[in-house]
Amino acid sequence: MVSDAVNPEIIKRRMWLDYQRATSDPANERIECIHGVLDKFVDPDLDINAILQETANTIATKLFINEVTIGLKDPDDGLYKYVVMHGLEDSEWEAHKTLSYTREQFDSQEVYKFKEISKHTRLYLAEDNPYGAGEDATYSKELMLKSSRKSIEDAIEGDYLDTMIYGKNDELLGWIEYSGMNNGKFPDGQTIKCIELVVSGIAIVLSLRRRT
Repeated sequence: MVSDAVNPEIIKRRMWLDYQRATSDPANERIECIHGVLDKFVDPDLDINAILQETANTIATKLFINEVTIGLKDPDDGLYKYVVMHGLEDSEWEAHKTLSYTREQFDSQEVYKFKEISKHTRLYLAEDNPYGAGEDATYSKELMLKSSRKSIEDAIEGDYLDTMIYGKNDELLGWIEYSGMNNGKFPDGQTIKCIELVVSGIAIVLSLRRRT
């Protein structure tokens, strides 16, 4: 039974105000990041590299991350290559564009030592020198050697995280690589979860476009 004591217009107004407060709350900046990225995915005419570039830009600016790169599996040779970036120096990006990886290299701990944070995300620390042959120009080794951590929250040159883009049957479709929070710290768990949600959206877009 509907009570006559409650004005439905007040309910509508309260719900609208509550949504506006949530939208403007700085704590929800991460949600707005996801929303903004996923909105771009609905355009079937948008080039996939344009979608990924917008994704990299949004992650960097909305989640306060200095450097973001995204790589994909090349359908022609099956190798994994960087395709877009945000925040890298021109020379660093040119070095990235020459690189390619096999599927096996992503899981090998021989060179790229990592800590698995979740199914999707891996952490690589500078102390483990997680760089292979030909990658010296992708980061500042001099700065890495001069860097030191003052606390366990501090991120330094040479640290990075990979969040993997998985398709059907856990096929690796690509990855997002990111490092250098604006505040000099590691991204927190909520930030990583946001990037993992974005990655799920990318996986859907890539999988659907394969069928067309």
